[in-house]
Amino acid sequence: MNQRNVQTIFFDAGGVLFDTPIKGEERIRNLLTGRGYDVATINEAISKAKQIKTTLITKWDEEEQYYKKFYGTIAKEVGDIGLTNELLYLTHYAVHCELFPEVIDVLEELSGKYKLAIISNAMPSMDWVFDRLGIRKYFDTIILSAFVKEGKPNKAIYEIALNQAQAQREQSIFIDDKLENIDGAEKVGIRGLHLDRSKINLLELLQEEKLLVDADKGEIE
Repeated sequence: MNQRNVQTIFFDAGGVLFDTPIKGEERIRNLLTGRGYDVATINEAISKAKQIKTTLITKWDEEEQYYKKFYGTIAKEVGDIGLTNELLYLTHYAVHCELFPEVIDVLEELSGKYKLAIISNAMPSMDWVFDRLGIRKYFDTIILSAFVKEGKPNKAIYEIALNQAQAQREQSIFIDDKLENIDGAEKVGIRGLHLDRSKINLLELLQEEKLLVDADKGEIE
């Protein structure tokens, strides 16, 4: 693909634009050890909660119901059902997301050159993260699996994204941190870029692909 023909860049969200520095189970352990519960009891409670079966969640009230059951099970197992709401509101994923350091500068520069959009496997509360982190304004379209009832790497979610973004597949790129999702995009004709943050950040990837100017090397000819 000639990079000058790229019109639309689709991004995964978690792991590409933002992430939680402390992961979910560890957030629960931190809160509960701070309350004096031992780790073995906490781990057993988490294990019990993870056995809860869930159906497709497409609305926040469904997500809230699921997590109240999830965290309620943990609270009950440690012996204090009153901890349910505290666990929900203080350890939930959406509360803990933080932007990667380079992301705002990248989005500022990209938004003047390309149409930007999101394709993310996520529960409804992910939608709030874009507001909390102040980045919704950069995206023409935000496709969350919860709302479209399709998920990566299935073909349908990429087709939905192309349609809603009014993007041409041959003029589009998709960036994700999971290889299976890259493969899914490429099967529908969208070029995929794998972001491995253990080796490279988003800015460096875009510069390597000549989608952004490398300031140290000057303008791309």
